[in-house]
Amino acid sequence: MRRINEILDEVPEITNQIANPYKGPIRGKIAVNGLTYCYPQKEDPALRDITFTIEPGQTVAIVGGVGSGKSTLLQTIPRLVETERGMIHIDGIPLHDIDLTNVRGSIGFVTQETHVFSDTIRNNIVFGRQGISEDSIEMALVASQLAGEIDSFPQGIHSLVGEKGITLSGGQRQRLTIARALISNPPILILDDALSQVDTGTEAAILNSVLEIRRGKTNIIVSHRLSTIRRTDIIFVLKAGRLVELGDHATLFAARREYTRLYERQQLREELEGGR
Repeated sequence: MRRINEILDEVPEITNQIANPYKGPIRGKIAVNGLTYCYPQKEDPALRDITFTIEPGQTVAIVGGVGSGKSTLLQTIPRLVETERGMIHIDGIPLHDIDLTNVRGSIGFVTQETHVFSDTIRNNIVFGRQGISEDSIEMALVASQLAGEIDSFPQGIHSLVGEKGITLSGGQRQRLTIARALISNPPILILDDALSQVDTGTEAAILNSVLEIRRGKTNIIVSHRLSTIRRTDIIFVLKAGRLVELGDHATLFAARREYTRLYERQQLREELEGGR
């Protein structure tokens, strides 16, 4: 009981910083200016002087090698980590002036680490939300390339998935969390390597569906398969915590810089793996 009380009494490290934070609707414009972040006990910053703007309704991809700062950058937007240097604005409002619950409730954040509960597939997708139509659930299942597989389950969408989704494959668990995010239809959707356990064709099909379904919404995608993010409006290229390039696929590929190097290296790797 003492341990439970200790947990309940624990004060969150990240809280609202002003008395009356903004609690209104969020459209999805994100402006980052001079953002630098260094993890505690680390000497080298994970992010260095990052500046960019994402307009409402744009779909953006963030690419870079391991340790380039992609996930750290994404975590700053819903204030999962606190930054001390630089500014983030959402819809022109300083991030710290927006109610924390409002910020996080307006962002769908899906990572490669899945969170699946010992319940039915349907309840894992709906996740306690009321008033979700069966058509919306079907849309999310089709978009996440799960509909056909679930139809083959003995109890379909009402099948139990077991503790932590043990009856599902890794790729199915990832697609289930994608379906959950699509159901909530947030103003901002972040996919942080959220399809790492599905094949290239399935990932491309899911991302194409996301682009269609979420027209007019802001989407930020990190994928280790660069071939699947070619349709995005803008691609941000990170290297050692710095934003070194940005533009669409054709522009960046023609520039023959970091993006081209990453893209060609991945193409070669896929060709070698395909030849095995």
